[in-house]
Amino acid sequence: MATTRSNAALALAFIVSVTAACGGSKQEAKAPSGGEGGEGGDSHSGPAEVGKPAPDLSVESLNGKGKISNESLSGKVAIVDFWATWCAPCKQSFPKLEEMAKKYAGKVEIVGVSVDDSKDGVADWAKENGATFAIGWDDGHANANRWKVGTMPTTYILDSSGTVRYIHDGYRPSEADEIQKELVALQAEPVSAPKGKGKEASETAAADPPKEKEPAEAPPAAGDGDGEGEAATPPPPKKGGGKGAGKGGGKGGGKKPGGKKQPKKKG
Repeated sequence: MATTRSNAALALAFIVSVTAACGGSKQEAKAPSGGEGGEGGDSHSGPAEVGKPAPDLSVESLNGKGKISNESLSGKVAIVDFWATWCAPCKQSFPKLEEMAKKYAGKVEIVGVSVDDSKDGVADWAKENGATFAIGWDDGHANANRWKVGTMPTTYILDSSGTVRYIHDGYRPSEADEIQKELVALQAEPVSAPKGKGKEASETAAADPPKEKEPAEAPPAAGDGDGEGEAATPPPPKKGGGKGAGKGGGKGGGKKPGGKKQPKKKG
């Protein structure tokens, strides 16, 4: 009984701390001059802040979309929307989120995380309001507390490296247009990758071959046959003109001219 009362008290405290807002405010982080988002990379324990990696996220979807986590969102621009069935503005925002899910399918991942006290009716509510994107339920509000969600709904826009780039607190009619502009801008940024393995590496590789070919492009020495394999090693000096040079020219690169004639000449 004591445990039940404690859980109920925590749930009440969370509901009191979270407000449903028809208006909204926005925080945003600009990409650095290099075009990559924030610090990126790994998640952290929270709270969610613009320009920082998204906090840990882990919920099971209620509509057959698998686990919703930082890993499942990795490599794509993503929307993480915290909402509740009792939130009137959420009912307005869901159809707009669904429009974006269809418009940017395969490019943007959209997930809705319910903070309702019970998961009963959550999936049905989402379906009735047009959502086909992943819907999860935040059991015990663990994720919402970690992200420090303070308004219903709160929408987080992440870049492909998992960095929080925009935070929208609440919802207003013009919100959808703003979010779509942000999604387009983030999709235009390069997907986060280790430096030196992309364009720079390909440019270096393209510049190397001419340097390697320089020795092979030197003209062959006079009297050599096929010459190409021996271009980097000059042949020994020839003694006499006609006979030695003639045999060297006829046999090609197999034997060096005059190689076995010298002992006989000495005898």
